Amino acid sequence: MRTFGGISQYSCQPRYHQLCVKKMKPVYVEHKDRAVRISSAITAIKTIAPLDLYAAHKKELISVCIWKITEADGKLKVRYWSEGAVSTQEAKLQHEHVHERKELIARLLSGEVVESVVADALACMVTKDEHHRLGASSRTGWQRYKDAGIRVYDAKEKQWCW
Repeated sequence: MRTFGGISQYSCQPRYHQLCVKKMKPVYVEHKDRAVRISSAITAIKTIAPLDLYAAHKKELISVCIWKITEADGKLKVRYWSEGAVSTQEAKLQHEHVHERKELIARLLSGEVVESVVADALACMVTKDEHHRLGASSRTGWQRYKDAGIRVYDAKEKQWCW
């Protein structure tokens, strides 16, 4: 049986960003190597961004770095959880980028300060249905969640964000 962060995966075969998990209480504990992991990804971004690379390759490499930042505590050990992800008994959950990776990549390639962009590299665990609702929004960041009517729980502060 395959596990993700000690959480069992069921017989369903999740797509790339989809995990099948039992109901779990969102608890946020920073990974002991969180700062080193993020620093490593920032160093990689700063190294890759100015290189004369094929554009698609550069974007893909930076995208991987953004994934590494949002997974710094583990794929399922994210700070933010949607109401659906918190309340479901068993669902296909997805590691959702609050600010979409394409937005973050565009900001990085436009020359914006890496640290300010990385501060927006946040993840929220959502249900498959919520993921589709978020994808329909033309807004960015947390405004997508608000527009889609998705409440978010901050597991670090142990309170609802709105």
